[in-house]
Amino acid sequence: MPDIRKIITTDQGWIKKIQSSLPGYKKYRNCEDLRSADSLLRQELSSELEGVEKQIKESRNHLSRSMEMDLLNIIGELVNISHRVTEKVRHAQQGYSPWISADVRIEEDELNRLYEYDLTLFEEIDKLQNESDGLVGSCRSEAPDRKDKIASMKESIITFENIFDDRIRKITEVAQK
Repeated sequence: MPDIRKIITTDQGWIKKIQSSLPGYKKYRNCEDLRSADSLLRQELSSELEGVEKQIKESRNHLSRSMEMDLLNIIGELVNISHRVTEKVRHAQQGYSPWISADVRIEEDELNRLYEYDLTLFEEIDKLQNESDGLVGSCRSEAPDRKDKIASMKESIITFENIFDDRIRKITEVAQK
């Protein structure tokens, strides 16, 4: 994935260029660009998570067609968890860097670390995608290990959520300094 931070800073219009040349405003402008980059990155993360959620729903459809009632409750819970995590990523807190108020200030370094942290989440999403591919295949072929695959997928999504929640704790710790 290309570094969105570089794209945003090189794609400045004339208003941003003027803002960046004003004394005291350049730092604010840079922080706003970093926040925008992180927001775009999280949108991409949530889009990838939607793909995982779609595969889980496809697995549920295969189970319902084969009348696997005992597995439908379990996978229904998995659908709910995956949707919750997707929405959590989409609407997550982001660093805020006010221009004037010094009460809570998240500087460029923290925003860059936040972006880097979010970027590492793509590795976790790759694992989720591979696991959801296996789940769909298992449910489609009515393999005997379907219940284990559902449980494993649930555990993986909860692990992803915990990693993402750690991101929110890091923002909170920075804001309390």
